[in-house]
Amino acid sequence: MKKIIIIFTLIFITLSGCSNLVGGDHFFQQIDKLEQAIDQPEWSKVASQAEELKKMYKKDKWKIQLVGDEDEYEGLDESISNLIAAAKEEDSLNTRLELATVKSIFEGIYSL
Repeated sequence: MKKIIIIFTLIFITLSGCSNLVGGDHFFQQIDKLEQAIDQPEWSKVASQAEELKKMYKKDKWKIQLVGDEDEYEGLDESISNLIAAAKEEDSLNTRLELATVKSIFEGIYSL
């Protein structure tokens, strides 16, 4: 009887850990918002959304460290900082390039 309870407990813990909270959907949604804001050159909005992406990254950095390797999350931090700088300079080309880099790194981290 104890074996059955232990097995069901382990299955329950495993299945409850399979939620989408670790996935990067909220990052990809923020990236989509940034892409839309760049298309309508509202640079203050682009800069604030890039700052929000940085806050999201810092909040979930430990999760990213669990699923990605060191080069990925360090490169991600650098690319987000470059994205913010490009948005503040109102540089459309570099903003798009850095956003594409950020998106690519996130896709690499969350593709299993």
